Amino acid sequence: MNPKLSDQQSNIIEKAILAEGIPGVAVAIVSGGETISAQGYGYRNLNEHLPMTPETVTPICSLTKSMTGTAIMQLVEQGKISLDEPVQTYLPKLMISDPTTTRKITPRVLLSHKSGMGRTGHQTAMWTEKVSPYKDRADLVSRLADIRMQTPPNTAWSYCNEGFVTLGHLVETVSGVPLEEYFETRIFKPVNMNDTYTTFDGWRGATDRDWLYERGDAGPSEVFLAANYSIYLSTGGISSSVIDLARYQIASMDYVNSPLLRAGSLEQMQSISMPFGDTGTGYGMGWQVRWAGNLKVVSHGGALSGVATHSLMVPSEGIGVVALANLGGANVSLLVQQLASTLMDEPIFYSDPQNYPPIDTRYVVPDGSMSEYPGVYRSDEATIEIKGRNSSISFVHSVPEGGTEEANLVGIGEDLFMAEDGVRSQGTLAFFVRNNGGEVNSVLVGGQKHWLQ
Repeated sequence: MNPKLSDQQSNIIEKAILAEGIPGVAVAIVSGGETISAQGYGYRNLNEHLPMTPETVTPICSLTKSMTGTAIMQLVEQGKISLDEPVQTYLPKLMISDPTTTRKITPRVLLSHKSGMGRTGHQTAMWTEKVSPYKDRADLVSRLADIRMQTPPNTAWSYCNEGFVTLGHLVETVSGVPLEEYFETRIFKPVNMNDTYTTFDGWRGATDRDWLYERGDAGPSEVFLAANYSIYLSTGGISSSVIDLARYQIASMDYVNSPLLRAGSLEQMQSISMPFGDTGTGYGMGWQVRWAGNLKVVSHGGALSGVATHSLMVPSEGIGVVALANLGGANVSLLVQQLASTLMDEPIFYSDPQNYPPIDTRYVVPDGSMSEYPGVYRSDEATIEIKGRNSSISFVHSVPEGGTEEANLVGIGEDLFMAEDGVRSQGTLAFFVRNNGGEVNSVLVGGQKHWLQ
């Protein structure tokens, strides 16, 4: 392996560090079944000027989700789970909202974020309370009986971490192996992921690990993650290095001899299970998927306080890029796409932040319907103002801390819109929900339901 990135690639990273104010970032590049380069830039610890390296251990956040998907698919291959059987078959005490809803909740539904639960509110306690209010994953799953569904299952895509907690509990229940041990023995060990951990204590105890930062008026300020995140392990609790994640990418693209799964299982995970309208983008099972011509791009991002991660693969070409940064909110998705664009001649990556291509959709919004959407929508976490613009709409997304996001929205399906630059990463989707009388009364954005005022 050539440990160094090319001058062109290094320039891309150094520009991103300057533009974003990133303390440190580590990057690995995969091609042809090998890690061809890996390098760290900047600092993993600003105070002590400790350098970021390819071995620096970082919380990988939602890059964990594909590993949970891998665990589920391993059990499917063993005949212990069926993707389309109600989860209640394996967890008899499971109740999500009501009996009718519960019977519609399958492993495939949870893996694709189409359960209709969205953000249930349970995760907030992990950050705000010193001691976890949940005894274990089973305890948290038992509390889903009291949630208010955003939509019926299979209606809309709405990001749901509690769905992946349920999947983690399913893995440990069906396998009879603690989830931590399952990840370590069935996923990390076969791939030689030697610096990958299932607890934040493992990350904190690593010799080469990073410190985490958020933007502040006087520069980056250090932040701290929850002492124990084990309840949410299967949704975002793994910590790893870019060297290990490159090995994981190689195994995930190896349709012949992967030590993790057979080709059909890898293909299912990396195929669209919940489409985002007719855009050719959507969510698979633990991966986001988009088509660019005849090439399929498989990716996922991750974020927690003080960290931003992104992993991207083009399986048919055998290329992959992964980046881990120790700055919350850093646009590592753009960075990864810019690096990927140096590996292929095909113009399939969105590497210019000022010039995203138009969304590829043939959907025509029905005449007159645009007047149904404008208004002010609120949740406990944010306010969204939808504005009418002749034949289109736009939105302003505001949070109590003062941050705002503005975007023009393009219709891509019935009551479904995507931000014009949404294809750059997981996309900003807005799904308008109607009441029994057919009137719009709320909108789903980012897994959160906002009610029309």
